[in-house]
Amino acid sequence: MGENEMSVFGVPEAEEEIYRHFLRNPGTRADDLRPLLHSRPGEARARIARLQELGLLHAEDAERRIFPVDPEPALTRLVDVRLAALHRELRRVTRSRHVIDGLRAEQGGAGSGAGAAAPRPSGIERRVLVSMCTVGKDEAGARELGVSVRTYRRHVADLIQTLGAASRAQAALLARERGWI
Repeated sequence: MGENEMSVFGVPEAEEEIYRHFLRNPGTRADDLRPLLHSRPGEARARIARLQELGLLHAEDAERRIFPVDPEPALTRLVDVRLAALHRELRRVTRSRHVIDGLRAEQGGAGSGAGAAAPRPSGIERRVLVSMCTVGKDEAGARELGVSVRTYRRHVADLIQTLGAASRAQAALLARERGWI
């Protein structure tokens, strides 16, 4: 079989081997599988149970036969699960800015003077921050503030950079945490 192609989805090689076996031999009984894989009692059953949880295998029928799920919907489900996990990880990584701010606060509290806090926003910047949290479109925010859309977007970009945020939503959260809005 070679390379474990499904490892990117979190499927270990031994489980991939079982799934591929059921693709080639649908309706195999779990008891017939263990000798083919030279596995310990319960080991094949545990791997089958995990593949069922992942949605790669159908539950056993009355004759204790197991059938594979078609690869396309099965892998679509695995992609969705993997993307959700990557999204959670990305959110954790983007929160690292909070760690930096916390560490800088500690450093500032020790009296080193380095890493001074960012200056508080001006009146227009504060109004832009509030607008970012309350309106849906840039056009509405610009109209609310009485500035052009281009000026509004420039303020938004400047605030995102000042806050060290990766997105507007993160900028709004950071501004709230700092007590700016």
